Amino acid sequence: MLKKLYFEGLYGNDSIEFVKGLINISPFGVIGKQFDGEVKPHIHNNLFQIFIIENGTTELIFNEMQYSISGPCFITVPKNTEHGFMHQTDMKGWIITLSDKVLENMLFREAEVIFEMDAIHITTVNLQDEILKEVYQTMQKCVEEYLNNLPGKLLMLQNLVGQIIVQLYRLPSESRKIITSPDNSGKIYFRRFQQLIKVSYSFKKTVEKYAHELGISAGHLNRICHSIAAKSPKDIIIDFFITEAQLALTNPENSITEISYNLSFEDPGYFTRLFKKRTGLTPKAFREKIGVKIH
Repeated sequence: MLKKLYFEGLYGNDSIEFVKGLINISPFGVIGKQFDGEVKPHIHNNLFQIFIIENGTTELIFNEMQYSISGPCFITVPKNTEHGFMHQTDMKGWIITLSDKVLENMLFREAEVIFEMDAIHITTVNLQDEILKEVYQTMQKCVEEYLNNLPGKLLMLQNLVGQIIVQLYRLPSESRKIITSPDNSGKIYFRRFQQLIKVSYSFKKTVEKYAHELGISAGHLNRICHSIAAKSPKDIIIDFFITEAQLALTNPENSITEISYNLSFEDPGYFTRLFKKRTGLTPKAFREKIGVKIH
C-alpha cells in the first residue's frame, strides 16, 4: 500500500500564504509542469480548493478512478480528500484555496452548505447557461481582485468568496457531477469531532472525553484522525485553537493575554510558546506580519 501524501500548502509545499488568513490564488498547471504533467494523489488537511480550468484537458484522479475534464470547467475539492491530476495538455486556469477554518467561520449558521461542500464537485461550464456563467464570472472577478492591490481588497475578497460558496451551493444538481468516497463513516466521525471541538471551545477538554461523546474509543478516534488528516486528535484540537487565535489576533481591540484566556489557556506564556511552535511566529510578530496596528 502506497503511503499517502499530505501537504499543509499547495502540492509539494507545507506552507501557504493567505491574504489576511482568508484566501490564496495561484495559476493552475504550473505545478503540473514541474512534474511532467503529473500531480500525484495527495491530501490537504485544512484547505478547501476550487480549480478553475479555462483551457486544456486533464484527468482528475480520485479513489483510484480517473475522470477526464476539459475547460471551461471548475472543480471543488474539500479538505482531507485525496486527489491528483494527470494533465493531457498545457493547462490554463487558477486554484482558489481557502482556509477551511475561515470557511467554517463564514458559514457557521449554514451547516447544510458546509455538508454539501464535503464532496468533490465537477461542473462543466456552458457559457450559454446564465447560472453557470454567473458563477464562472464571480470566480474570475475573485482572481482579478486578488491579483490587484486596490483599496478595500480584503472586504471585496470576503464578499466574493461568500458569493462563490453560495452560488456553488445553489447550482442545480443536474449541472454538476458529485463524487464521494464509498466509505464515508470515518469522515463523518472526523467532521463530528471537529464540530464538537468548536462547540466545546475548551483547550483543556481531553481526547478521551471527545471520544466518549462520539461513542467510540480514543484509539478508534486516533486511527480515524491519522487516516484522514495524518495527525493525532490532540494535534487537530491544537490546530483549531491556533486558527482561532490567528483570527482573534486580526482584531486590534484584543490584547494577547485576553485572547489566550478567551481560548481557555490558563497560562498566556504557554499560549505564546505553543503559537510560535505551530506558526514560527510569536502572536506579536504574527500581528506585525499581517499589518495589524495596535492603537
